[in-house]
Parts: sequence; structure tokens; C-alpha cells
Amino acid sequence: MITVEDKLLVTKEINEVTIDYVKKIVFRKLLMTFCFELKQNTKRITGLIQRLNFYGIDAKPMELEFELLEQLENFIDNLKKEERAALYFWVLNQRYLHYLDELEYDDDTYSESEYDKKFSRELAYKIYEPNNSNLRQETVQELNNFLCTFATELDLSLIDGYMLNQILEEIDNYCL
Repeated sequence: MITVEDKLLVTKEINEVTIDYVKKIVFRKLLMTFCFELKQNTKRITGLIQRLNFYGIDAKPMELEFELLEQLENFIDNLKKEERAALYFWVLNQRYLHYLDELEYDDDTYSESEYDKKFSRELAYKIYEPNNSNLRQETVQELNNFLCTFATELDLSLIDGYMLNQILEEIDNYCL
């Protein structure tokens, strides 16, 4: 990272590269894990994606919700440190306006530079302390939404030999 006088600076370009990395590497890894399991050297579509596709985004039974949350927690735990940090940056980008609204609602007595400094520190705290700042939980929520949206965009009414290729094409579209 770029630092000046012990201050972490994240430029627009660094942020774009990080988000691109998440989309091309981390999301591909997530979607491949989510969609396929290896059985006797062949890829099979997981029951999890089939059930999410069937129930849709809102009407999931609790056991399915728990299974998805457990898989997401395991996925995040098994990421390399750099992949996890990049994923946290993606979540900050997804929730940026929400964080901005929270701080604006909190107090409007700061000057612009004080406000920028406080907001930057809040975001840095989230990155450096994901468990204490609820960023880890927010990451699970964002990935949950991401996977549910992905699953509902597929037509899994007929699972045949072509379905694997269709899912792989959809993964490619999501990971651009």
C-alpha cells in the first residue's frame, strides 16, 4: 500500500485493481466452490445451488440459510490473507454510501477535512479490524446476496450435460 507519513493512502487506481482482483479471482473461486463438487473425477452441480435456485432470494428455509452461511464462513476462513483483504475492500465499495450516510447522520459539526479524516479512519478501522467492526458479518451478508442473485439467474429446471457449460458461462460473465 502507499503510505505518506504513516497514513495509508488508497488511490482510485489501487481500489480499481483490488475490485478487479476480487471479481476475477475471488468470485471465480467462490462460484466454482458454490456450484460444483467433484465426485469421482467429474464435476457435479451442488444441491445448494439447486435449492437456492428453487427457493429464490427471499423465501429460503432456515436450514438452507444456515447451510449457506456456514459455507460462506468456511470460504472466507480458507481465503489467503490478500484475498480476504481484497474482499473486504469490495464490501466497503458495496456499502460505501451506507457508511457515508451513517457518519453524516451521526454528526455534522466537522469541517470538510475533519470529516474526511474521520470517515477515512472509520473505513480503515473496518479493514484492519473486520471482526470488531462488523465488516466480517457484512461480508457474509454481501456474499449471501451475491450468491442468491447468481443462483436465481440460472435456469436449473432441466439439469443435463449442457447445464455445466451454461453455469461456467454465467460464472465467466460474473467474473469479468
